Amino acid sequence: MHVRWSHETPRPETDLVVFLHGFGADENDLWPIGNYFDAHYTIASVQAPTPLPPQFGGYCWFPISVELEADAEEVRAAIVELDDWVQSAAENYRSVSLLGFSQGMAMATSLMRMRPGRYAAVIGLSGFVIESPELEDLFQDEEFAASNQPVFWGYDPEDPVVASDRIEQTGAWLRPRVDLVEKTYHGVGHGIHPREIEHFIAFLNEHVQTFPQKS
Repeated sequence: MHVRWSHETPRPETDLVVFLHGFGADENDLWPIGNYFDAHYTIASVQAPTPLPPQFGGYCWFPISVELEADAEEVRAAIVELDDWVQSAAENYRSVSLLGFSQGMAMATSLMRMRPGRYAAVIGLSGFVIESPELEDLFQDEEFAASNQPVFWGYDPEDPVVASDRIEQTGAWLRPRVDLVEKTYHGVGHGIHPREIEHFIAFLNEHVQTFPQKS
């Protein structure tokens, strides 16, 4: 994985936050948000592995249609590869949390379903949850539902990229399964509102502070 780090060497006393960008972006896209995080966090902004054609630029976690549909096996490969990297990196930190934007939210919510109780917090911004019967064996959904995973989900109900039916589907999946903070930001479109940053950092601080220390 190509990763941009806030610190060149591991800091075991800090809490790791993994940034996962959206379709057509790269590891630099979410990087400015890192300026809002306190020094007790280490930021790792991961570049998705699949380059898009030159006329589009950027990278994606897996190819996807305008309707946000994707091949299940390509999604599986992307999730497994990212999970392997996150687990190896997480060993060097006090805790690990995930922050995903758009397609990056699909990746973040997939990782949390693989490893119930692993993450201090998960932040999803202007994104969606992957639902596919072909991926059910990858996820530990029964155990996950009992883990009460803290999740922050922020979005504009009129997002021009993530259609309203996909937003409804995502909400219907999240609400009964996670400890959800759901906030809407009208007028932001497919983006991140400045107040949203304040809200999800407060959410993150709350849950990281109460997350069990490593034994």
